[in-house]
Amino acid sequence: MGNLVLRYLLPFLAPFIAYFVWVWLINRFGAEREWKHPWHWLFAAGTACLLAVLAYFAINGGAPAGSIYVPPEWKDGKVIPGHYLPAPEPK
Repeated sequence: MGNLVLRYLLPFLAPFIAYFVWVWLINRFGAEREWKHPWHWLFAAGTACLLAVLAYFAINGGAPAGSIYVPPEWKDGKVIPGHYLPAPEPK
């Protein structure tokens, strides 16, 4: 669940949160400002943030090329999570 929130939901909602905090601060400190809802701009900015985060994880995520995946296993009453072994050395 945390992975879902941090990777997808938070980047998309960040522009909305920033806008609402900004409007709240403007109204709190006495500057009267008309309450406008730029939903299409906030949606576009949220989509751009989400795409940037997805691109970052696509470029920097994953295992190194040639590495070997070892699936999770049960050993001595504990689950050892899946992991990657380094690529074998070429001969």
